[in-house]
Amino acid sequence: MAQRKLLNMFAILGLAAASNGVPNIRIAPGVEMPMLAFGTFRVSLETCTVQAGVEQWLRLGGRHIDTPDEYGTQPDVGLAIKASGVPRSEIFLTTKIPGPIGKQAVIDKILHTALPQLGLDYLDLVLIHFPCKSLKDFPNKCGANFRAERLDTWAGLLELRAMGKIRAIGVSDYDVEQVAEVVEEFGEAPAVNQVQWHLAYHNETLRSAMQLAGTALEAWAALGGPTASLFHSPSISLRDPRLKEVAARYNVSTLGVNGSSGTPMGDAARTATCSEEHARGDLAAFEFQLSPKDLDLLSNLMPQTELVII
Repeated sequence: MAQRKLLNMFAILGLAAASNGVPNIRIAPGVEMPMLAFGTFRVSLETCTVQAGVEQWLRLGGRHIDTPDEYGTQPDVGLAIKASGVPRSEIFLTTKIPGPIGKQAVIDKILHTALPQLGLDYLDLVLIHFPCKSLKDFPNKCGANFRAERLDTWAGLLELRAMGKIRAIGVSDYDVEQVAEVVEEFGEAPAVNQVQWHLAYHNETLRSAMQLAGTALEAWAALGGPTASLFHSPSISLRDPRLKEVAARYNVSTLGVNGSSGTPMGDAARTATCSEEHARGDLAAFEFQLSPKDLDLLSNLMPQTELVII
């Protein structure tokens, strides 16, 4: 009965259930993205190498991997994919380019750096990692200042997609106006906008705007943790008694409750861990459905605040 309810929920949201229990969300024509990704930010992987973390993720059934250019982890991910034995067709690979670098630079970056380092012929999703040329400009000096560079970079991604090197293209940490400029110039919205999003840190206005645009919202720092703390963002501990109270009602861990809290709204998430228990808990977050009352409780644990960049 619980499984039937979950499948019905996925159908309402336009999601397809995958064999590993993590649903897929359609982000572009013919492109379905697993709603849970494994991130490769080294700070979040404190007790293992990136390669070991990715290999474990694939062994446990995870199929979405996220590896930005700036982290220098694309070679590690490539080695992990090769060692895993998992067919390329089963893996969804996201990478990011470092901000608005321009048309020719992004084409060169993908063709001559990302694909060779990963040992792949194509990428499933490429994101513009942030809307400014430098992190020091984010967010106050970003705005419309780099509009021309952002649009020129998007044109390069479109060319790569036409070449068959990218299946879908999107952005990271874009605000509503920056997403709108893409729609205005090119007549299509980014497939994905990846932003900081967790129980203590979320922006419902942005979520509503992305839903209207047809852009999937994907959370980085979905559990708060080390990544969010680098930017002095608020966080809610997995030991929080309020989380424990909700978890007890469903006979699951607080990790599962935290990870599942965005699922009923159709948001995708990114996680990172060296712990097998943690990884299994993340993958199991889609196996139960929180009640509307508990969803409301979780969404109001801390006040909303502005987004920051990673």
